[in-house]
Amino acid sequence: MCLHFTASQVFDRMMKRLRYILIIALLASSVPMHAQIELKTPERVVRMLESMPVSDIPQSGQFKCPDLSGTIVFYTEARDGVTVQLGARLFSDGIRNTYDPVIISFVERLWVELLLRKTTESQASLLKEYGVRIVLGGYPLGSGSFGRLSQALDVINSLSSLSITTGGSEIDMFMRDKTGTTLHIYIPSSRDLLFPYDKKEHEEWLINDLTQTKIQYKQTVPELTDVKTAANGLLVTGGECYMIDSLRNDVFLDKDRRVLWNPMSYPEESMRNILMSAADARHLTGIVLDITPHTYNRDIKKFRIPLNLFMGYVQQQGYRFFTGDVGRDGDRSQCLLTMYHPVYNYLHILSVSFTPDQLESTGERVIKADLSTFIPQHNIKNLFQEK
Repeated sequence: MCLHFTASQVFDRMMKRLRYILIIALLASSVPMHAQIELKTPERVVRMLESMPVSDIPQSGQFKCPDLSGTIVFYTEARDGVTVQLGARLFSDGIRNTYDPVIISFVERLWVELLLRKTTESQASLLKEYGVRIVLGGYPLGSGSFGRLSQALDVINSLSSLSITTGGSEIDMFMRDKTGTTLHIYIPSSRDLLFPYDKKEHEEWLINDLTQTKIQYKQTVPELTDVKTAANGLLVTGGECYMIDSLRNDVFLDKDRRVLWNPMSYPEESMRNILMSAADARHLTGIVLDITPHTYNRDIKKFRIPLNLFMGYVQQQGYRFFTGDVGRDGDRSQCLLTMYHPVYNYLHILSVSFTPDQLESTGERVIKADLSTFIPQHNIKNLFQEK
């Protein structure tokens, strides 16, 4: 449901909130385009590794731990030479290649944490702390006939079907074994829970990925099933809003229903078409973002990245894109890109400041940008509206 304010009220309020969030971060000095960030094993994984009653755990690979389980094979995974996952090998490669790897990794990491707790009561306490429910045949762990975690493992080991439902405040992993016994794992849709990283660690990995990415922008041709006339007289397709009516997934079209590209007359709409992945890739050539990251981690510095690589990277991450224009200061325009992840319930906001000639001309052009990362979905109303 959209909130209804005038455009000036919306952006006055939005920018007050956005400036408040941005000002709490330290504005750091520029560093090279491919800045090096020291990446470390997430503290959560470090604590689990230190608690494992076994020595010689590989940085990446499989191992056994008889003191925890005589039947489960445990494993570690590494990225860029750093261990980032410790899990129990619960699922086949087929399942791993089919379903969301973040959800699968979370369940397998959670299993290790549960096994490190020696009693069912302690395991149930951890699940309550996380807001996770494991329900076997209608009974949560520790109630009814579901007295041991190994009973859930029996279902997983003889699966006949598995499905994962996402899109709300809770993820439902549903499993059924060959005898018809059902198992649900209900997981809050929360970045803080699903990923092994705390916010600062996750910011480091994100910026590292951005500065190293080679993924190129790909144009997405919009569906023209519901074309309307916007207030400025342009044709528009999309129609969904995010939190406020002025932050939308609209793509702007010319009178011939082609994706609009007219930076001199319509700079904001042309930029928003880029940010919605609708513009032709050639329009991004030569544009470089000079990004000031606004993060909890004050060690993260400014960096530069070609716009086509930034957009190529975020296109691959499963975000839903919504854009808005904040307005003009002289000939300078400011547009926002909100990247919302509907499964993990967080968002990033990119604010770009540019002039029409920076979109129209050729050669390298540097556009100033601000990037706020991992904003929780439940906090977004504090950014866009008054209390």
